[in-house]
Amino acid sequence: MANKKQSRVLTVDQQVSQLPQECPWLEPGADAELLQIQDFPTFLLMRLAVATRNSITLRYLKPHGITLPEWRLLALVARYDTLQFGEVTAGSSMDKGQVSRTLHAIHLKGLVQLNTSAQGERRSPLSPRVEVSITPAGMELFERILPVARRTQMGLINMMSPEERVVIYDVMCRMLRQLPDLAENEED
Repeated sequence: MANKKQSRVLTVDQQVSQLPQECPWLEPGADAELLQIQDFPTFLLMRLAVATRNSITLRYLKPHGITLPEWRLLALVARYDTLQFGEVTAGSSMDKGQVSRTLHAIHLKGLVQLNTSAQGERRSPLSPRVEVSITPAGMELFERILPVARRTQMGLINMMSPEERVVIYDVMCRMLRQLPDLAENEED
């Protein structure tokens, strides 16, 4: 079934105002032929992630001169004494290149320390043998931003009833646990 062509691109606000009142996932058709791209779970999740990043998260990071990827890695490293580069990559959901660039940026800002481990020299300055630890300045910045981040995130949580919080949290966690299985089954 071909989708009806739009005459012009709608702004994000216009698209949000046109979200269906009824859940399109209840009757998507036998082969999901009635499901519009803008109603795909992945599309809505990404739209929500971008909207929260732009309207909430960046608002409390920008005054501190730190980007979202920098904050994510700073928050990760703050929870441990020392991490190997590979551990930072594995724990961040970021690719190696982005981790490398972001660690380099926060290292230049004096927020993390990068040390080559005693296991020998490697060609890449941010190889798996690089150890990452937070500096006192990095910990101070982390501790300054964290309460603001918590209050801001609580604003999102307060948009939901207690019952909705439980359901949404459960569904999100279940999806995170089951997505590797779904991807594996799609390859068959």
